[in-house]
Amino acid sequence: MIRFAVIADVQYGNLDTLGERTYRESLPKFLAAAGEIAAENVLFTLQLGDASQSDWENHLGIKELFEVAEKAGIKWKHVLGNHDFLVADEKKPQLYTDFGLEKPGYYDFVVDDPDDDSNVWRFVVLNGNEISLYAAETPEERKKAEEERNRWKLPNGGLSADWNGAVSPRQLQWLENRLELATKQNEKALVCSHFPLFANSGDGTDSQDDGVYYFERGWSVWNGKQILDVVDKYPCVKGYLAGHLHEGSYGVRKNVAHVTFKGIVQTVPNCYAFVNLTSDSIIVEGRAAQASYKFHFK
Repeated sequence: MIRFAVIADVQYGNLDTLGERTYRESLPKFLAAAGEIAAENVLFTLQLGDASQSDWENHLGIKELFEVAEKAGIKWKHVLGNHDFLVADEKKPQLYTDFGLEKPGYYDFVVDDPDDDSNVWRFVVLNGNEISLYAAETPEERKKAEEERNRWKLPNGGLSADWNGAVSPRQLQWLENRLELATKQNEKALVCSHFPLFANSGDGTDSQDDGVYYFERGWSVWNGKQILDVVDKYPCVKGYLAGHLHEGSYGVRKNVAHVTFKGIVQTVPNCYAFVNLTSDSIIVEGRAAQASYKFHFK
């Protein structure tokens, strides 16, 4: 079995509470989650983006917490979220370095189960902020991002939220290449992103029609349909893990489990999870307010 941990939307900030978002309380909740994760000694912890709320000081604050957790034995795999980029333009290139990433911020890695040769998983980590108004570093990039946003009208004719972004054609092709490689090497694949794509709206059965497509509601990447089209082509994909929507959700579509994890910043008392991967299942063990799920794929 392969076992790792997940946290999402810590969104730490030295800021007053806004609605249900308790920015300062994210610090003790993060430390509590990190303490249990460190005690479990899992392979790594997937951090699904929006580590800080905004501005450079808050980013440095959460960065220090990640470093403290590393000293306690936690190995991080970071995903970039939209709030992570709410810093001055000249600071944005440093964000990638601070999260141990290289620009443009998407990557993959493979994990083998030492007890089961058939249980090999490729994690494909997307950067849904690649083309966006907030991650742009120059006026020219912002103009291109606005043009891209205008390309992807919602079903009602409106525009998606400006706190979302899009992936480039180059990243889409890279996703295809990684999934082709996973297929060739007989690996199972998990696609990971800050931005969710789908959740069931009915009884939770595997139905592509009975569900909520977040990009159609303006709550996800502008070109989420393109990502979903790529995922649909490759049976090796068994799961899609995301954050961004703090209430969390779950759905199964075309034999793929879509798990959106709750956000620490506005979840009481806390939320984090452990995920177990076997040769025929994805098992999410929720902690505190995070729900648990068990998905047996075909």
